[in-house]
Amino acid sequence: MKNNVTWTIIDEKHAEITGVLNRNTVPQLWLQVSAWQPSSERLDIDLKQILNSDSAAMALILHLIEHAKNCNCHIMLRSVPNKLLTLFEVSNAMPLLAGHIEIEIEGKSG
Repeated sequence: MKNNVTWTIIDEKHAEITGVLNRNTVPQLWLQVSAWQPSSERLDIDLKQILNSDSAAMALILHLIEHAKNCNCHIMLRSVPNKLLTLFEVSNAMPLLAGHIEIEIEGKSG
């Protein structure tokens, strides 16, 4: 499995993270993400193309939310992979994501 990860700004309100998001790829991605300056009050980030993740992915997402908050931008996570959701749950980090995550259950969002 290749260790590639990409942060793509689709437009001022939409972005996506694709690829392998783990301890090997998070440092390179953080350089891109930390340089990002929001141009809107909200950014939806699609995570459905994350192929693999670990606790470093969780840390990056929490830092991304904080970075956006400091720039007066609200992050909304979409299509979060089950493995990443599980990491947040077992780490008791779900309260930190309150209002930042859309959980899809049986094809419905909520």
